[in-house]
Amino acid sequence: MAVLNKAMAAAMLAMSAIASSSAALPEQETLERLARMRAMPAAAAGQEAQRQRRDLDAAWRWFGNHKTTALPVLRRELAAELKKPKPSQLVLLDVGYFLRALGEPADRALSMQALLAIDPAGIVPKTQAEQLFRFIHASAADRDPRLFPLIDKVFLRGDVTVLVPQHGYTVDATSVCIYLYGQFGTRAEQHLRGLLNDPAVVNRVLEVLMWVGSPDSVPAVARLLDSTDADTFARAATFMLRAGGPQGRDALLAFDPRRLEGKARQFYLQTRPQLSGMHFDALVQQLSDSPPSEKAAPPRRLDEAAARQLLAALFASHGSYEGIQPIELALAAMPSAQLIDELLRLRERSLLRISGEALADIDTTNTLINTLRFRPN
Repeated sequence: MAVLNKAMAAAMLAMSAIASSSAALPEQETLERLARMRAMPAAAAGQEAQRQRRDLDAAWRWFGNHKTTALPVLRRELAAELKKPKPSQLVLLDVGYFLRALGEPADRALSMQALLAIDPAGIVPKTQAEQLFRFIHASAADRDPRLFPLIDKVFLRGDVTVLVPQHGYTVDATSVCIYLYGQFGTRAEQHLRGLLNDPAVVNRVLEVLMWVGSPDSVPAVARLLDSTDADTFARAATFMLRAGGPQGRDALLAFDPRRLEGKARQFYLQTRPQLSGMHFDALVQQLSDSPPSEKAAPPRRLDEAAARQLLAALFASHGSYEGIQPIELALAAMPSAQLIDELLRLRERSLLRISGEALADIDTTNTLINTLRFRPN
């Protein structure tokens, strides 16, 4: 009997050792992959950067397939990395983003620390800008203004485009900025207004404000109508038409065009006739003239309950207007201020979708918002 008990004890000890060894294997592999990440050269570019990305993506897949074991190691190692005088930028990028995308809600604070520790002039923006875009895009919903310097330096002042292979679509440099700043709401608009005096970025700032701005920016943009740069003038005038509401229209009507020359004057003369038609009835008619979706029924007159139901459907689909007539919301029996607030929330949610279709839907939402600003109530 004693011999049997000893044999059973030995077997249990062996099984425990095997289990411990099995658990240690993924942990050791996680550490080894992090070590390889740290060892990647700091000046990679071109094909070398692409090879690095493939290796980093392979590490991501491995971490994801062994998430239960990998996450505690990644948390511990990232926290330790952040304490170093010169942390590995690739570890900050990929481990930080992994924790944001696939970690627990409690990991977001550590992930944000990693993102804020990325050097705007370092290896990551130079060789891994697309992954940095994804990391910031996933984190922008936190509306942490400490991200603005990084976004400004890398994306607003840079020329980063992002390939979305699953859609066969490349996000252009301005749209990249729209996707990032747009999730910050009014805070981003205020920040961007502060950059309108910077000639190095003024044109791109205006392009972004066309998508995420409001009549609050009309006074600041109106000063740019006196610009001697035709491109800046055209963008300022376009902002007034697209996002300025009645205030933007009135600013253009009050503008004295006599000093305009060349392309700026031509643009103004083409734009000026539109101003007389910028009132609610005419803008709604333009919505009515738009070709409806193939799945859309004839427009209905919605009461407030039906309007909120339609908004809920849009919110659930992240802003897809398939099967929906925008004019129904423009004419809905719901206070225009409340409709605008809901559509602004919808726009931020739509920015979570990265595709050409998403931008088309956001453009529709923006058209609705600007139209509703002309509605009496």
